[in-house]
Amino acid sequence: MKYVKRIIAATAAATMLLSGCGTQPVQDTGDEQVTLKWMFLGPGEQQDSQKVWDKFNEELAKYLPNTKVEFECVTSSDYAEKWKLASASNEDLDIVWHGWMIPYTSEVKKGSYLELDDLIDEYAPDLKKEIPDKIMDKQRVDGKLYSIPCMQQMVSYVSSLDFPIDIYEKYKDKINIEELADFFSSKETMDKEAWDKIEEYIKMIKDGGDLKKGVYGFADHVEKGYEWISSPYKIKASGDDYTLINLYRTPEYKTFVQVYADWFNKGYIRKDILTADNVGTEDYEVKGGPNYIVGQGYMPTQSEIDSKKAAGSTAYVKIPFENKHYIPYAASASNTAISINSKHPERAMQLIGLMNTEKGKDLYNLLVFGIEGEHYTKVNDKEIQPIGYTSQPTSESPYGQYRFAMGNTFNGYEIYMQDKNPIYDNEFIKSVNEKAEDSKLRGFTLDTDPIKMELAQVTAVIGEYKKSLNSGAAADPMGLYEEFQQKLIAAGDDKIVEEIQRQIDEWRANKGNETTQSEGE
Repeated sequence: MKYVKRIIAATAAATMLLSGCGTQPVQDTGDEQVTLKWMFLGPGEQQDSQKVWDKFNEELAKYLPNTKVEFECVTSSDYAEKWKLASASNEDLDIVWHGWMIPYTSEVKKGSYLELDDLIDEYAPDLKKEIPDKIMDKQRVDGKLYSIPCMQQMVSYVSSLDFPIDIYEKYKDKINIEELADFFSSKETMDKEAWDKIEEYIKMIKDGGDLKKGVYGFADHVEKGYEWISSPYKIKASGDDYTLINLYRTPEYKTFVQVYADWFNKGYIRKDILTADNVGTEDYEVKGGPNYIVGQGYMPTQSEIDSKKAAGSTAYVKIPFENKHYIPYAASASNTAISINSKHPERAMQLIGLMNTEKGKDLYNLLVFGIEGEHYTKVNDKEIQPIGYTSQPTSESPYGQYRFAMGNTFNGYEIYMQDKNPIYDNEFIKSVNEKAEDSKLRGFTLDTDPIKMELAQVTAVIGEYKKSLNSGAAADPMGLYEEFQQKLIAAGDDKIVEEIQRQIDEWRANKGNETTQSEGE
């Protein structure tokens, strides 16, 4: 793609400007005064938003002369609709956030975002040094890059067996965390033996008179060993098997339905599970949940226990079902793109480069956390305590943005905790990302247009049956399960599987040809 050159290309080594604040990397932007428009996800406009944004523009001049930014912070409840309207009206935007509520490939296919490879090479080459290929490539469609992933935890989630801290303390002589973690990680998928192992502990706690609300949240454990393609379609995460399946038509899901129905009948699951309010937000004596770390187990710190208790909640001991992570092929949940309607893509790329590399970390921290002394206090060079919130800012906070939506979180401050767990430490999370396995589907792009109608029909069927089957409370669980299977087939499940499998097989064949050609060259 050829770009109209509106600014002088930055040299390979940035010119350095000495100022009273220290040495700043100044990029050559020529004489044109540019105002960039940046729409991003956040808590909405706050009391001091404009004050901080004015300060940001003042500081930005030290890095990108003749450049200002107009910010628009949109809440998560409004973002999808706001972007839809902005895109349809060809709104004059330069930098835009893209995230989980907007289908990424569809947006790229519509032509909403600019290709970024050439822009990065010329205006933000340091991005390639700070964002590994296996993460950057998640944002490629048909081999071309259309957005920059906001660096944070980029690895797959790991399911876990969770015990409230007080339950764990009572039964800890009978709960061997390392032994349990090793057992679960030895299982490729969730078979009956794995469910029976969980039940041993449920029964122990019930027999002790402590099960109370019962168990909750184990349905997602069925996904163990599978990588998501387009929900509910998956392949085995490891190995050479690329066979596509609908998770709800696997032996693992059938086993889960049988197990959960049995648990319901044994009194492990609350009888009002289908009608009770806020079921998913309550604390349970045994539950399944996501775990963020690799290792033998997660023990909450005392400060976490205290803060949870103060908030009327519960801290959990988590036993992971895997001892490894992988980087999923699917697009990241939080990214920065350049709108196809941008009038200043080169300058926009320079700013994105600053927000995602170490040389722009002061700008990143200013935009995310605000002004020191007014919006946060520094504990040390690494950690801060925000003013007006503890972990995530709200519209009522004086100022604060979502770290994960603004750029590379690893270049930002960490929020201080007295006895912080490693999962909140930037260096630890970076090391988990670095050690994670690469997805065997890296570089694959799924086109859902040929099966759009069938996907909608299958989604509707899942919505009709999932709640009852996943609760264990169905009157005739296996009869309902068989009915569910037939409805999936009638909705077009076989056609979906055939089409996605065709695309995967074609991609693999072309990938092999590309490798052969590369070796021949």
